[in-house]
Amino acid sequence: MQNSELSVQGQSLQTLYNLYFNKRLAVNRRYQRKLVWSVEEKVKLIDSVVNELPIPLILLAQRKKAGVETYEIIDGLQRLDAFFSFMENKFSYDGKYFDLDTIGDTKARLDAGEITQGVEKLSRSESLAIANYQIPVSIYRDASTSSIDEVFRRINSGGRRLSLQEIRQAGVLGSLADVVRRAAATIRGDGTFSDSVSLNEMDKLSISRRGLEYGLAMEDMFWVRHDIVAQEDVRSSGDEEMVLDLVLDAVIRPWPTSGWQNRDVAYGIQRKIRTASSSEVNEAIDAVGVEELHQRIISVVGLVDDVMAGHGSLGRHMVKLETYEKGTQRQFQAVFAALYSLTFEDGMVPKSHEAVRDVLDNFWGRGLSIPTGGSSWGKDKKRTLYPAVKKKLRRAFFKPDPQRGAIKLNSRMYVDSLLQGAIAEDPLVELKQGFCTLSDPPKEDPDLFEQVVQTAVGMANHAKSAEGLILIGVADKPSAAARLEELFGVKAISVQSQLVVGTAEQISHLGYDEDRWWRRWQSKIQSSTLSPEFANSLAHTFKPVYCDGLLLWEMRPKSIGKPITYNGRFFVRIGSSTQELSADDFLSHMTLHFS
Repeated sequence: MQNSELSVQGQSLQTLYNLYFNKRLAVNRRYQRKLVWSVEEKVKLIDSVVNELPIPLILLAQRKKAGVETYEIIDGLQRLDAFFSFMENKFSYDGKYFDLDTIGDTKARLDAGEITQGVEKLSRSESLAIANYQIPVSIYRDASTSSIDEVFRRINSGGRRLSLQEIRQAGVLGSLADVVRRAAATIRGDGTFSDSVSLNEMDKLSISRRGLEYGLAMEDMFWVRHDIVAQEDVRSSGDEEMVLDLVLDAVIRPWPTSGWQNRDVAYGIQRKIRTASSSEVNEAIDAVGVEELHQRIISVVGLVDDVMAGHGSLGRHMVKLETYEKGTQRQFQAVFAALYSLTFEDGMVPKSHEAVRDVLDNFWGRGLSIPTGGSSWGKDKKRTLYPAVKKKLRRAFFKPDPQRGAIKLNSRMYVDSLLQGAIAEDPLVELKQGFCTLSDPPKEDPDLFEQVVQTAVGMANHAKSAEGLILIGVADKPSAAARLEELFGVKAISVQSQLVVGTAEQISHLGYDEDRWWRRWQSKIQSSTLSPEFANSLAHTFKPVYCDGLLLWEMRPKSIGKPITYNGRFFVRIGSSTQELSADDFLSHMTLHFS
């Protein structure tokens, strides 16, 4: 932090909006919480501006991304979103909207048809006064990631502004923080592939409240729809604390006490209790793998959602109560632990959704009781309760043959999170329609493997800490999806406006089953001319993913911190394409992105 330069100056809303307009304001989702302000809170902020009341300081960190100077928001995310959403007419003040003709950037968006002018406008002078309002902005220049994380934690360490779970999670690195953050966002529906998201994209991921016509409707979220976590608790990241408890129950044996002190210790915060330490928790997660555990958790949650599809709330189904002021968190946690154990420890699969639903009907009124009250749920009580819950649920499961059945749980939520957000031009995302050409008869695409490996290398060369996504089984256009349906009889499903077509029929047409195809591609990657370190890493990430019965394949190329070549050639990602560079151009690229 001592090497960082700190400057404080007043900046107008118009100037800050110009940074936003040019996509130079970024949100780091490793520590930034969700957009959760209600329209009433946003209106109060605008009222402060109109009445020329002081606004708290905005704290930014200067960054460079692909050679462009950007600013990461450390403190002030909710305020900046409120300002910009008002200036784009997403809500009104005193029944009137900001005049979009007032400044050049909003006028440009209006003329382009990207935003619409509200009917009742503020006067030009009132709108200009708002646009010229000065806000104190502090900018850290040349700040390291670790110093930014530390500043964020210090700002919020008093607990007055963030919940306990948000403070635990803020800026923390490690497997536990990673899997909790990603799983919680996936279940909520605001998951993003990249940790760094332009502020321009955040409104789509905000927690929508009364009076806002954008973002994610809180009542539609899994936790709220099923009366598990109350709406206000979701707003203060109670859902993330719920996910934390699920993660600990999944990887720690014997099942640990669920309480605030135990959660703190898991994150490395010292408390005077004996429980699983941060290192023990992270080692247990790493034994499974962050990606694998993430997908397992989403698969079990997705199973519950599928089981109850068209049959209402899980909470009301298994508890039979009329009101759920505090939700049914412990009831769900016990059911989750049993489902996770049956699926991923015992290798069992559901007989049917109906069979599981029948067992869960009035589940907590059949001789089982859940501890209530108090801030913790002791491990001794879990030791007797969890096996009893599992025994009852086992009636709805069976052991398949072969024993790979558990991995075929539906991962619709997971795929949905992968395709969330603006991925069309993301250099670290590539979607492929499948392994076959669209000829009649279809043949194995002779160029696909080379294209995939070149793309993987280009992603790994993107930056020192780059991690990419290649997803095979998504059509690039409706005509391709229609042709695949004609050839293989598979109807595409729409996920986040993408056409998921799957690959199982293509693989079968080529004379392979899933396991043989899996081993074939892993072997091809490992025997390629890639460096052994990168080849082994890449092959390990190649795996199947299921989405509503369709089989996709996921690959996660990761930088190994140094340049990678393929067949002596240099590849990088520029926009959404993979390009080969000359040695001199590649050296310039690596100097810029790996220094």
